[in-house]
Amino acid sequence: MINIICFGDSITEGAEFTVNDRWTSLLQVKLDTVKPETFSVHNKGIGGNTTAQGFDRFNEDVLPLLPGVVYIQFGLNDANVKDFAIEPRVGLAEFEKNLKEFHRIVKAHNGVPVFVLNHTIGEVDGEQGNGKSYNDNYAPYNKAIQAVAGELDASLIDIPKQMLERGIKTEEFISDDQIHLSLVANQDYAEIIYAGLNEIKL
Repeated sequence: MINIICFGDSITEGAEFTVNDRWTSLLQVKLDTVKPETFSVHNKGIGGNTTAQGFDRFNEDVLPLLPGVVYIQFGLNDANVKDFAIEPRVGLAEFEKNLKEFHRIVKAHNGVPVFVLNHTIGEVDGEQGNGKSYNDNYAPYNKAIQAVAGELDASLIDIPKQMLERGIKTEEFISDDQIHLSLVANQDYAEIIYAGLNEIKL
């Protein structure tokens, strides 16, 4: 059995949906249809998590499941600047360091790390604690994921690129908060991750 470990935040967890409607569950169904009893998908997403919090639970949530494929999906919370603060929850340099460390540990345990470039989001209303919009604070973090993946020559699932190629409209892909997935987007997400899995050498 090959473990597929989906490690991330609320986009991975999908707690606002029933278990069967979450993209991780839909991915399992797709894999079972093609190769029954070959893959086991593990949802290790926790809403609100940053890479720092992910790092704290890595030993418990990821290591016991290795070797396997680890989808690493973070950034939306790392970039967040609370109303009472002027600095993001996790600074950009630390975010990059954490991504590299996730990659190193997974490789050291004979796993396959795969970075996930977060989907295109809408315009989030209001200013954050540093006076900037959420979108402005967040943009460098998605760029950092691409940069780290390129530097490490790591696999990358480019969700925004896939959205464009598949003609997926952002307004249909995201929920009313302009960040989280819509119900229908879970199916798209599962298909994109599945397609990317086919390109990975296991």
